[in-house]
Amino acid sequence: MITLVVSALASLAAGFIVWGIDKRRSRYGIFLLPGLAMAAGLLLWLVLQLIGTGSDPDLFWLTWAAPPLAGAVAAVAAALIVGPRRRDEDDAALEAILRL
Repeated sequence: MITLVVSALASLAAGFIVWGIDKRRSRYGIFLLPGLAMAAGLLLWLVLQLIGTGSDPDLFWLTWAAPPLAGAVAAVAAALIVGPRRRDEDDAALEAILRL
């Protein structure tokens, strides 16, 4: 179970790091990217446990290394997708308000 805790915390940390680096972080909440990163990391951890890598001595390192990487990739992908879309929606809403 320690792999679960480490995977969750490392994925969460990766999400916060990506959130801190993103210049458009003011467009969405502080917990969006870390939450998505942790969800992706824990989902991958669960899949790795189900296919048996947690009990295989040669592949045991995957349960430690892969979930934080998957979390970071998910956070970067979410930042690249959500940030510009949210910016466009905010600009459209601001323009509509200013026209009134």
